[in-house]
Amino acid sequence: MQFLTGGGTMGARIQAFDWSASPLGTPETWLPSLRVTLSNMLRSKMPTYLLWGEQLITFYNDACLPLRGIRPEALGQPLPQVWAEIWDVASPLVTQARHGEATYVQDVPVWIVQRKGYPEETWWNASFSPVMAETGDVGGVLIVIHETTERVLGEQRLRFLVDLSTRLRGIPDARGVMATAAELLGRHLKASRVGYAELSEIGSSFSVERDWVEGATPTFVGQYRMSDVGLFIENELRAGQTVRIDDASTDARTADERVAAAFLRANKRATIIAPLIRDGRLVAALFVHQVEPRHWRDDEATLVQEVAERTWTSVLRARAETDLQESEARFRQFAEHSTDMLWIMNAETLQMEYVSPVIERVWGWSAELFQHRDQWVETLHPEDRERALKTNERVLRGDTVVQEYRIVRPDGSMRHIHATGFPIFDEDQKIRRIAGIAKDVTQHDGSTVYVVDSNEASRRDLCLLLQGASYEVKTFASAQSFLEVAPVLVPGGVVLDIRSPEAGELTIPRELKARRAGLPVIVIGEARGNVAVGVQAMKAGAVDFLDVPYRPEQLLDALASAQATIRERAEQDQATERVKALIAALPPREREVLDGLLAGGTNKIIARELGLSPRTVEAHRARIMERLGAQNLPELVQIAVAAGLQPKPQDRQG
Repeated sequence: MQFLTGGGTMGARIQAFDWSASPLGTPETWLPSLRVTLSNMLRSKMPTYLLWGEQLITFYNDACLPLRGIRPEALGQPLPQVWAEIWDVASPLVTQARHGEATYVQDVPVWIVQRKGYPEETWWNASFSPVMAETGDVGGVLIVIHETTERVLGEQRLRFLVDLSTRLRGIPDARGVMATAAELLGRHLKASRVGYAELSEIGSSFSVERDWVEGATPTFVGQYRMSDVGLFIENELRAGQTVRIDDASTDARTADERVAAAFLRANKRATIIAPLIRDGRLVAALFVHQVEPRHWRDDEATLVQEVAERTWTSVLRARAETDLQESEARFRQFAEHSTDMLWIMNAETLQMEYVSPVIERVWGWSAELFQHRDQWVETLHPEDRERALKTNERVLRGDTVVQEYRIVRPDGSMRHIHATGFPIFDEDQKIRRIAGIAKDVTQHDGSTVYVVDSNEASRRDLCLLLQGASYEVKTFASAQSFLEVAPVLVPGGVVLDIRSPEAGELTIPRELKARRAGLPVIVIGEARGNVAVGVQAMKAGAVDFLDVPYRPEQLLDALASAQATIRERAEQDQATERVKALIAALPPREREVLDGLLAGGTNKIIARELGLSPRTVEAHRARIMERLGAQNLPELVQIAVAAGLQPKPQDRQG
């Protein structure tokens, strides 16, 4: 068999093969066309098969050996018998070649069972060419093959990742991101279950809020202990290593009976777990489960890790956007309930980007019409306009400023405004916006009432009663919604119905008492003759308690009393603020004399310390008392202390 010389391993096998029982006969009887084709095939570096005769007796070269793996010997055997799993794919192509027509196919999927000991889905390019015999008929079929599995899987992976990124980009919430990624990955890998597990703060447990499952596979949603995965797997995950288990019943890392039982009980016979490490700590993991044993490919494990990273980035983005939206919602809720006007202005165009609704009550303008700084300037009192505008320019240069000015409303009335303005810097420390808080410091009369009642019908009845008594009414369905905005509410009475759980029982009066807020609370409840209920309400900070049923006059009388208290406090606060302003406006020397008087100094001692004559100190003292409206020294001290100044007695010798 000289024609087999140089045919490598397969040439030697052909020579050693017992051909006596073969339909082809012994090599000495073979047709020259078979010998020549076989000789050329054995010397080829491309994986090549030759099928000869009607029985399709199989020959192949050394390049085919790595592809065959642990399959039974096919040499000299009919191809349909020795490679049955590919025959459905190859049969029509072989038939065409036997009819004299060459064909070429690309990326044909073929399941191979025994090449590596486990089922593989592979892809191939192949040409099927007729080999002509001396008789002029087709004697055989020459098959040249090239495996494209790696390229096909790579292209599938890239298409999947592009599709994943596109899909995730439009999902606004984190749970939606995780659910979409889990479903896409599960369908791509033909897995049983995919989901995200997030670790607790201390890392001893993890939770699965949502997962994707195929068919009847049960969900894995729930709370679990880290110890359920076993110490070996836990250590690998905390070290940032992707865990790949083909069969939990045989894997050494799940040899512990308790761990193996947990895996099998959870229908995760095979699994891939890709950890997510942030700041050196395991925070989450993407898991892929298979209910039956499965050999995971390296590219599948790599894909799971890449999906985990990409998805988690989208999760963090979605959570940040959600937090921002919730923050904006809280800001708007705060702004809409605040007695102060909140505003944000574009620093370049001076256009208003946000103005809270309170502008209509304080300024007499609608927020929609208040669009530019020039409109704000027009509302300023002529005497305050230049000063306020200069202060606003300081904010545009980066200063935080506090000022007071007067505005003139469209109806000609005037309001006093206490305003704070500040710049808003971007990530490059450039001023893109300026913002501010404008507080109406004109005295409030306590005519606003806040009704907290979860019962819609009862809330509506209370609202009608109070509006009929000329109160401005704002309603809340729960204690929580009221307390969230309580710090910015206009002083007014609070009517709290505690007959439902949403009212938070006596949480509101306790909280307002602790905050010393100017919001007296009138509690409505069912005492049923139990005086202790009313006593508890009063101890909690309520100013009155009305037992159901009560007469409307009782509620109106309680509110009138609360309103009087609010007015009295407002007058005291206004007087205090007026004195503070007068003290702040004292000339430096008079302020020094006042400090000396508060420290207990006599005219003589103060004169010596300030380098003045006692007569001059006496003159300053008289002007101070005149400015502050004090008739004598004790009254002067009392007024100053009420304004927040503290006397500082010192040892002095006259």
